[in-house]
Amino acid sequence: MIGKTNEESCQHRQRPAAIAQQRRRAFREVLSGKSEMTWEETIEKGQEQRFFLRRLSSAVGPDGSSQLLISSGIDITERKRTEQQMAQQQQFYEAILNLLPVDIAVFDAEHRFLFVNPSSISDPSIRQQVIGKTNYEYMAARRRPMSLADQRQEHFESAVRTKTDVSWEETLTGPKGVKHILRNFRPIFDASGALQLVVGSGIDITARYAAEEGQRQVERQLREQQTFVRLIVDALPDVVYVKDANGQVVFRNAAFDALASRSKQHWQPTEEQSIAVQEELWQIRVLNKQVMATSRPLKTEMSLTMSRGEPCHLQVYMCPMASADGSPGILTVSTDITNLKLARLALEQREKQYHDLVRYSQALICTHDLEGTLLTVNPAIERLVNLPAARLIGRNIREAIPPEHQSAVADYLASTNQPTTEPRLMTIMTSTGERRYLHYYTYQVREADAAPYVVASGYDVTQGIRAERALLQAKQEAEANAHAKESFLSRMSHEIRTPLNGVLGMAVLLEKTTLTPQQQEYLTTMQQAGQHLLALVNDVLDMAKITTHHLQIDQAEFDLVMALQSAGQTVAALATQKGLTLLVEPPTAAMPRVLGDAYRLHQVLLNLLSNALKFTTQGSVQLGASVLVDVAESLTVRFWVQDTGIGIEPEHQERIFDAFTQASAATSYRFGGTGLGLAISEQLVHHMGGSLLLCSTPGEGTTFSFTLTLPRVHATTEAAVPVPINYEGLEGLRVLLAEDNVVNQWITTVLLEQRGVLVYAVGTGTEALAQLETKSYDAALLDIQMPGLSGVDVTRAVRQHPDAARASVPLIALTANAFDADQEAYLAAGMNACLTKPFEEDDLYRLLLQVTATATSQ
Repeated sequence: MIGKTNEESCQHRQRPAAIAQQRRRAFREVLSGKSEMTWEETIEKGQEQRFFLRRLSSAVGPDGSSQLLISSGIDITERKRTEQQMAQQQQFYEAILNLLPVDIAVFDAEHRFLFVNPSSISDPSIRQQVIGKTNYEYMAARRRPMSLADQRQEHFESAVRTKTDVSWEETLTGPKGVKHILRNFRPIFDASGALQLVVGSGIDITARYAAEEGQRQVERQLREQQTFVRLIVDALPDVVYVKDANGQVVFRNAAFDALASRSKQHWQPTEEQSIAVQEELWQIRVLNKQVMATSRPLKTEMSLTMSRGEPCHLQVYMCPMASADGSPGILTVSTDITNLKLARLALEQREKQYHDLVRYSQALICTHDLEGTLLTVNPAIERLVNLPAARLIGRNIREAIPPEHQSAVADYLASTNQPTTEPRLMTIMTSTGERRYLHYYTYQVREADAAPYVVASGYDVTQGIRAERALLQAKQEAEANAHAKESFLSRMSHEIRTPLNGVLGMAVLLEKTTLTPQQQEYLTTMQQAGQHLLALVNDVLDMAKITTHHLQIDQAEFDLVMALQSAGQTVAALATQKGLTLLVEPPTAAMPRVLGDAYRLHQVLLNLLSNALKFTTQGSVQLGASVLVDVAESLTVRFWVQDTGIGIEPEHQERIFDAFTQASAATSYRFGGTGLGLAISEQLVHHMGGSLLLCSTPGEGTTFSFTLTLPRVHATTEAAVPVPINYEGLEGLRVLLAEDNVVNQWITTVLLEQRGVLVYAVGTGTEALAQLETKSYDAALLDIQMPGLSGVDVTRAVRQHPDAARASVPLIALTANAFDADQEAYLAAGMNACLTKPFEEDDLYRLLLQVTATATSQ
């Protein structure tokens, strides 16, 4: 083979022409400057197919030119076959999961979808779209409530945190009605305890809910029936009672109790009983024995002597009956026939009580026929409609219903054949034209030889309905005000950050020139003022996020010791400038790496340190943290900032955490500040699970402290040290800059060109889109708000370009909008990253290197 060309070698070894072409392309790439090329080849050897990993590299001579090319190949056939077997095995298991009649989804550690079976999402295209999406992205795409996404996220984190299964029930409302799903998360860990994936499952338990509801309805009807029967039995004038085989009364009605109170000697035997009473008791025992012996009913009459001696004649009906457990007993029904008149008077008295109940009740009670014609009304209805009963009886209820609700009358009349167990709402019109809202219940009465009628009762809920509507309107107005406030702050942030970016950018460029000491002092003052203004804008935005409940607390790994040292280093120069001693006491923990929001913790510590340095003129400021509880899963740490400053008067301490508030007007005048730092810090600590506490003595100093419980990270390697920026990687990059603000465009261009970046600047979105559609760029920086097309519009158009290379060019948003929701929208539109104005030049360089490196690796 020595001396043969690539084509001759492939032809001699009977290799396909495609292999020779691939190798020729690799030769050209390496010769054109690439240090190395790697690719895979497939070669047919008889009936067998072999796979090889080829590598081609250049050997460079002393003068930098390529002297020769070195080619090598590794047989990777076994690896390929193993990969194919693994793919087949994965397809086998996926086929099983796809056939299961259970919702199955697999997530990674960040709650992103890795797999979804058809039972969970039947549409294949949607199943493909959700892969890689987070729980929140999926719920937003499916237009599900964010509260449901929060619930799933909470259970997901609980399962991962506790390393156990977590199950819960969900209720989903869709076009086909309400569904009840039993959900489960099961975390899967490897041998080292690292989370591999989380398997989610869901079972439709709607049928079970329906069965349980049916059972509850049956039990409710049974209770109503028992109550109804009891009311009927207690309302009977007849004496009803049941005795067991031992002669003990096991059931009795109200009439029995009444009779027993009049003839106590029959139920409480004494030695003073008369012969007449003894004979009456003997007769009762004989009758009971006869019924028990014959198991047949009997009817007879007997007399009882009352306690005052008067007789009571009873018609007695006795019959055998078995109890629920099958034991024998006797049911006795006795009718007092002594004085029909007394019975009639008692019945009339009870009827009067019912009439009084209806008459004096504040509830609205009426009866009407099945067509809606009123039969009776109680005074409460008369007062409601301001008409006497004489003018209401005989009129149809349709006359009291507003015209727009007339169609509901037919539905109401049709529903009266079933008793209502839940209140329904009706709108009526009074004689004065006032609308009133009623909650009502109905019950249809059907009796033999009588026309059926409906008993309706209800309550006037007009005030409640009006209050509810007023509350809803107030809620809507509050939400609108909050949205307007957020829009205003976003706009003001943009309008302030855009010129501020120009001011700070000019300061950066000016700092790189030769300056006199006086000019350097002017520049330092300008930078400090600009940074102060930027901090003020950030504080106002943070306060807005807190008040509109948009503040998010992230959970990421960080080092406690480094967090405290970083906060101390940030203010060290200021402490030195004021002649104060700054002490930092980090926690003593074997493994200080924890999970939490390091940025927000740094923000709180920095606010407290800045306050301490501001109000301390001599002495020291101390930042420290101590571990209160050290367990395997978490650390409970107390953070504190202590100073020897002026202190806070007791009467001012209660409002020290209020927004835009300082200890006193004199303090504000003397030391300045917006009064937002402590308010923001107090809210941030609250959102991280702690409470910010204050201990201060005027003239001696102040201590702020808070306690947080942070999950421990069981890391086996040290945290990665930030890699310095490789500015050489910027040289030669072709970057499109779209910025309508001339000053900001010029500053950004100069910053990039100083690092060797080839910048092409335009001032409108239309020009930017034209450049990206016709020319090749390594990246593009797009301002969001531009004339013509916005940065988002340009991004969407580029991402839909038919040329894959142009459609995938890295795009970075240059925005003065600092709200997370805005930046999430830019990323969702297809941008690769966001850079908030005003920005540090290193942040610009780092981000540009990051997106171009990622694009190259892809």
